[in-house]
Amino acid sequence: MAGRFQEQAEYGVAELYAATGGFHKLCLIGEGGFGKVYRAMINYTPVAIKVLDKQGLQGMAEFLNEVRLARSIQHPHVVRLLGFTGDAAKGASRGSEGNGTQCLVYELLTNGNLEDRLLRRTASTPPLLWPTRVKVAAQIADALQYLHSLGIVHRDIKPANMFLDCNMDAKLGDIGLASLDGWRAGASRAADENAVGTWAYLAPEYKTEGRSSPSTDAWALGLCLLQLVLGRDPKDIIRAVQQALEECKLPQTRDVVLVAFAAQVVDASAGAWDMKVAERMLKLGLWCCMHDARQRPAVATVHQELARLAGTLQSQGLLE
Repeated sequence: MAGRFQEQAEYGVAELYAATGGFHKLCLIGEGGFGKVYRAMINYTPVAIKVLDKQGLQGMAEFLNEVRLARSIQHPHVVRLLGFTGDAAKGASRGSEGNGTQCLVYELLTNGNLEDRLLRRTASTPPLLWPTRVKVAAQIADALQYLHSLGIVHRDIKPANMFLDCNMDAKLGDIGLASLDGWRAGASRAADENAVGTWAYLAPEYKTEGRSSPSTDAWALGLCLLQLVLGRDPKDIIRAVQQALEECKLPQTRDVVLVAFAAQVVDASAGAWDMKVAERMLKLGLWCCMHDARQRPAVATVHQELARLAGTLQSQGLLE
C-alpha cells in the first residue's frame, strides 16, 4: 500500500487564478490530455499549477487517481505535490468529481523536462553532458524502484515525464496513469480495457495483453536509458539496436559489437563519453527491453548498477 497522506496546502481557485494572471497564456508551460499547466509564484515559491480540462483525454478518474497517489508519495526524486484546490481534495476522498475547477499545485522544476533537453528543441537549450545523464538515470531508477516498493506501477515512463531542477537533479512526475495493484502478493489482475501510456514506450505484452506490471515499467526505463546514450527518438533507437544485434549472432561477439556500436552512435552533444560507461548503459537498456518480461531485471537491480556508475563519476570529480 502507498504511504500515509503527506501534509499539503489547500488553495482556493481564486488564489490560483490570480497567481496565473487569470490562467493567462503567458504563464502556460505545458498542456496535454489532462488539461493545462501554468507557471506561478505562491508565497515566494515557484510552482506549477495543473488545471484539469474535464473534457480532456485524461479524464476525471485519472485526475483523482493522481490526487490520491501524489498525496501519499514522498521521495526526493518524485515531483512533490504542494497542494490542491478543495474541490480536488473532496473529489479524491469521495471518488467523485465535484463541481468546481480541479487544480493540483506541484513544485516547479526550473530546467524543464528531459525530452526537451535531449532533443534540444530550442537553439538556446544547452546540451546535457554525459555524466549528468548517468546521474539522471540513477535518480529516475531510484524513484521508480521506490514506487514499485509501494506496489505502484507508473505506466507512463518516458523522458517527457522526467523533470530537472536548478541543480540538474531529476524527478519523476505525471503519475495520473499509475496503478496501485496487488501484484506483489501474487494477486491476479484483470487486463486494462485499453492500454494507457505513450505507445512508443509500451512493452510488447502490454500492447497485446493490456497487463501492466513492474516489468512494463522496466521496459520503458530501458528505452529511456538508450535515449540518454544515443539522444534519439525511441523508434530510431529500437531500429539501431536491432541492426547492431544482427551483427552479433554469436554470443562471444556481442560485447565487441556493443562497444563498437556505442563508439559510433553515442550522442556527441553530451561530450566525450567514457565508452565503458556508455556500453554499460546500453547493456542495461537492452536488458530492460528483453521481449520476454520474465528476463528483464527488477528496477531495483538497474538502480543499483546506475547508482554505482554515478558514484564512480562523483569520486572522479565528474559530478558534484
